Amino acid sequence: MRQLPLQGQPVKGSGQPQQVRVAGRWQQVASIVDYWRETGRWWAGESSRDFFLVETKGGVFVLSHSPSGWRIEKSVD
Repeated sequence: MRQLPLQGQPVKGSGQPQQVRVAGRWQQVASIVDYWRETGRWWAGESSRDFFLVETKGGVFVLSHSPSGWRIEKSVD
């Protein structure tokens, strides 16, 4: 697993990811391999997050989406 430097909004798409910014370049999402939702610590006020396992030409990534926006959680080697 590699940690990725994030600058600005790393994912484009509304509802589902369409592009991922990796190493300063936008890569088209070729497929969404998996999707799941985590409720977070609702008792502590955390909102739920949607997770997507996506494949691009440049690799496979776990992305998350919450009310605060998109994040690249990790890359999968």
